[in-house]
This record gives sequence, structure tokens and C-alpha cells, in this order.
Amino acid sequence: MTSPKPTRKSYFCGGNRLAGAACLLFFAPLLCHAAPPASRAGSAPDWLVAAGHVDLGHFGDGSAAVIVGEWNDFTVDASGKFVMTEREAIRVRNRRAAGPYLTAEEYENNESKVVSIQTWAIAPSGRVTQSGKDDLITVAGFSEFEMFSDDRLKMIKTPGAEDGSLVGFEIVTQGTIPINGMRFPMEMEIPVRQSELRVSVPSGSLRWFINYPDRVAVVNSSPTGATFRAENRAGIPEEPHAPPFSSLAAEVVINYDAQGPSALQSWAEAGHSYHTLFDNAETLETEIASQVGLLENGQSDTLSKIDALYNYVSRQIRYVAIEIGIGGYQPHPAEEVYKNKYGDCKDKANLLISMLGKIGLRGYPALVGTRGDVEANPKIPTLTTFDHMIVALPVSPSLRPSVERFPSYDPKTQILWIDPTSEADPLGQLPEMDQGVFALIAYPDHGDLQRIPEAPLDTNGIRYTAHVVLQTDGSGTADVEVKYLGAADARRHYFYRGRSQSEILKGFEDRVTNYVGQAQFERASISGVSDSHQQITERFSFAGDFSSASTGDTWFLQPLFLAGMSIPEYGSSPRRLPLEIGTPEQIQGKYRIELPPGMRVNRLPENISLKSEFGELEVEYSISGNAILAKQTFSFTQSRISPEKYPAFRAFMNSCASAERQSLRVSKAEL
Repeated sequence: MTSPKPTRKSYFCGGNRLAGAACLLFFAPLLCHAAPPASRAGSAPDWLVAAGHVDLGHFGDGSAAVIVGEWNDFTVDASGKFVMTEREAIRVRNRRAAGPYLTAEEYENNESKVVSIQTWAIAPSGRVTQSGKDDLITVAGFSEFEMFSDDRLKMIKTPGAEDGSLVGFEIVTQGTIPINGMRFPMEMEIPVRQSELRVSVPSGSLRWFINYPDRVAVVNSSPTGATFRAENRAGIPEEPHAPPFSSLAAEVVINYDAQGPSALQSWAEAGHSYHTLFDNAETLETEIASQVGLLENGQSDTLSKIDALYNYVSRQIRYVAIEIGIGGYQPHPAEEVYKNKYGDCKDKANLLISMLGKIGLRGYPALVGTRGDVEANPKIPTLTTFDHMIVALPVSPSLRPSVERFPSYDPKTQILWIDPTSEADPLGQLPEMDQGVFALIAYPDHGDLQRIPEAPLDTNGIRYTAHVVLQTDGSGTADVEVKYLGAADARRHYFYRGRSQSEILKGFEDRVTNYVGQAQFERASISGVSDSHQQITERFSFAGDFSSASTGDTWFLQPLFLAGMSIPEYGSSPRRLPLEIGTPEQIQGKYRIELPPGMRVNRLPENISLKSEFGELEVEYSISGNAILAKQTFSFTQSRISPEKYPAFRAFMNSCASAERQSLRVSKAEL
């Protein structure tokens, strides 16, 4: 009902209600009904009236609203059909700030339907405002990745809510879920006085898991049912660059088998269960075999053939997601994807696996929880925790010497990870969203949860050089070359895609103003943009005032004037949540700054070496004739910083920023 972000079937995330979808989707393009609210006086149900008698005391002080109680009932019958009843009571402290939490919402599609949705608002005066039919809005549930989906979001923005009101929601949904699993958050962004979940699978089997057992009590449990309760839980704040909400909030994950004892209880079972869906997408593929023959023609070795197939699927098969019914979980047949020349991540993975089979290689579907969106918990086997699919290719001993240099090859498992969805990463390199996260390889008879490797530092980052010629007043010209590696290179390829020449030049004009005073952009050239196999290299020139201050015949110069490319700024406020800083990377810079005749440096700065558990900075200075030489190497070695370590991390980053801003004094040489 209230949650921080919408989900979709293709994300393998059934039952995840984590996010302010109402705020995002009120502006969705397809409104099935959007009449003005027609609120009316009504009577509140007994459960909401009872919630109004709960004394919150000082619980949740300072919050926009407090969830007094949340009660979810989820029952599955012998046919696999579920009925879910969600009730929620919220005490409003600040109506304006509480807006995102006062919308009742739930998704439906061709497999599940919102049977009823109702809201009430009990004002401090006791007046009850009940929503009516005209308050209901239905919007298309497309995500940014989908061209079409059968998902729809039904919502009611509670009429009549004001400061001090008690707001109630009740939603009843019924239907089926192809993956037989659900996730139920027990915590929210605002404080929760009590959250209770009751699950029942009377004729089948049930397995349940809790990611934070210390936050959720198991009230009772049996092979076919269980009740869970969380009490007095503080809200989980929103912070920039935090891990996915689903990995921060306590949640209960359930797997069920409505007709027998086979509810999932291990990753081995989960992978096998998904592969049954994947098998159903296999068909005769005679046209694909002909295409493979054309692609491998002239390729002298196996790796070249793999590269040709990968390039075809990633570049020639457009990413288009049309997900209806089971299509949100099951790929379309490879022959159909090949014929249509489009598909989503599952479809493209299925087609590549089919094509690899034609050259004698066996690849397998790998379900991925992408970085920053959803995370698999190794202790909680479930198919509801993935949002992407790539290919896991076991590498034979004869092929290993050819792929061992690839960042996406894991020598421990002998798996080459391939993401045919990416249009900007060459074979052997994965998008940043796939690196360092868990993936479930779905073999025909079992599943295997593995962590995808992160690219090493020397394959990911930025390399730049700068040649500066100065005049006696500190003004001068600079020629800069920037090369991008790994994930940084892929991001740059995406950045330039579709941009006009004028937009690119305007970007350079804005960029150089960050480096010098009175900047005057002169020219720029970019190579490698047209082919993602090539490294993007930018060359640009500009003029400006390189002096930071002057007095008489003396002025000051910051040699590492491009340093802002490597050291981002981090806020001084303490963090409550971990900080995600992306995959490890290394930035290297080299400078040659030629001083004008008759000018000299009074004293070179000391060389700098700063090291910590988060990374390191090395800066070296030297003189060659009348030129200042500087070399800078900055490395990030961690992807996630805990709140406890954030002060030390920020102190390290501040020290690095201060070191890179060092200035030296240039003055007239003595005769």
C-alpha cells in the first residue's frame, strides 16, 4: 500500500510493496480514470476504530506519520489461487509531509486482480470521510524498461486527511503467482507501531525466511501456516546512494507449493524451479542455426565465435520488453525473438544461449539482482529477489587461457558472465549494475548462487593527461586528453549516444569553466564513440587564467586543476544507512605545466601518499627544465561504506581533496 518504489513482474519481485509508487505514477501517461475526488461521510470499520484507541505516547515523534498497525492476511488454496487482504492504520502528524504515505495502492495484472480498495480518514473532530468510486485511479504500470506490460496500479489518494487524522486502508487482491513466492516488508520509511502477517497454505507446503530475525517475532508456525509480528520499529530514512530498501527493511519471504511438499527451501531448488520455466521457452530453431553459420564463418577460434554471437544479440536484437502474464517471468522462444529482432533481458539471454548451443557450448540462464535495485540474500532462497537475467557460460580448460584476462571471468568457478542486454560493453566486460552482486545460475537439475566478480582497479576508471603553457601573468592554454576504461567507458558510450554536436560542444564549454578562471573553450574531438569495442578518448583545448591569486610579479598555481574529476564531495551529516559508491575504480592524471621564461617555482609541494581501507591517493611532483611535472593516482577499493565507517571515509576523502588542491607559488626568477 505504501512503499518507496514500484516493481514489475519481469523483476521477479512478486509481492514487494516497497515504495512511493503513488508519487511517481500520478504522472503516468495512461490514466484510465482520473475524475475529481468525490469524498463523502461514512463509518469506519471496527479494526480502524480500535487502532484509534492506541496510545502512541512519544513513539514516532518528529515523523510525518506513524503506522499504528498493519495487518496482512495471505492465503493460498489447492489450485494455487491466493487471496490477500491488506489493512493499514496511519496516524497523521503532518499532513503536508505525510502525503506520500496516504495513498492506498496495489498492482494487478492478468494473473491477479484488485477485488476491492477502500480508504477512510477519521478527523480529530471524529468526522469520518470514506472514499468513493470516483476517488479510484487506475494507471498503466509500465516501468521505464517496458514497452508494454499488463501491470496496472490501482490507487486512492485518501480524501479528507488532515493533521491528527487516523487514515485507514483496506485492499483485497486475488489471483495466482507463477513463481509461488512473495515478499512482505515489516518495516517502512515511517515508524511502525505494529505490523502483523498471517500466511496460510492449507493444502500444500510452506517455507518462510526472515532477513532480520531480531526485528520480527514468529508468533506461531506450522508446515502450512505462520504468523509474524514486528513492533515499535523506527522508520528507515531515505538517504542518497543507499542500498536497496528491500535489503534494509525487515521482511518475511515465503515460498509455497499449493499442491504438495515442494515449497522452495534452498537455492539448488530455486534454480531448478526456474529452469522449468526456461525449458518451456525452447523451440525448434532452424533459422537461428543458419544465422549462427553466417556469424561464425571466417572466425578462426572459439572465442571469436562467441564474440560474434554476443555482438549480434547485444547490438542487433533491440531491447524491447512486452510482458504479459507469464511473459514477465518466462522468456519468449528463441526463434520468436530472432524473428522479431527484439526482446527483453530474458529473451536476449535465451537467444544467446540457443546460439551458443549451435557452436557446441552450453550456457545457462542466470538471474541477477542488479546493484542498487534489489539484492539477493544468500540465506534466503527465493525467486522474488531478482530483476535481471544474463548468461553464465562454463569455460572449458582449452578456452580458459583466452578468457582469463576478462574482468567478467571468474577463475574460481570457471564461469564467463555475459550480459547480452548491454550495448556498450564488449565481451568480457559487464555493466556496473551486474558487478559484485549475487546471481542464481539455473541449471536443469539444480541452482547455484554465485557472486559475480567486480572488475579490478586497473580495468576500470579514467586516465587523463594535461599539457599547459603559461604566460607571465598566469594565463595560458591547455590541451587535455581523457581516456575511459571499463564501466566508465561504457557510461561514456551511453552519454554520447543520441547527443547532437551542439549539445556535445556545449558540454565541453560548461566543463572547462570548472578548471580555470575566464575559461575560453577552443576545440574538442572524440574518438571511439561509434563502436563500443573501442575506448572513448576525448581531446579538448581551452584557455584561461590558471592563477588562483597574485601579488606583484608572484602568483599561485594549483597544478592538479583537473582533480575534481576524481574526488566527489560527501556531506558532513552522519549517515544512518550504508553509502554505495559504485564499483572499485582508479583515476590517473599526468600534468606537464610549462612556465614562461623568467619565472620559476619557489618550492615544490611535498609528494603525498594517503592510504586507508577505502582507497589511496599518490601524488608526485618534479621539475624538468622549466616545466612542472605532476602525477596523480587515486583509487577506490570498496563499493559500500557502513554508517559506522562513514566519518573515517569522509575524513579520508577530505584529506585527499585537500591534497589535490595544493598550490605552489610562481615568481620572477632572480638574476
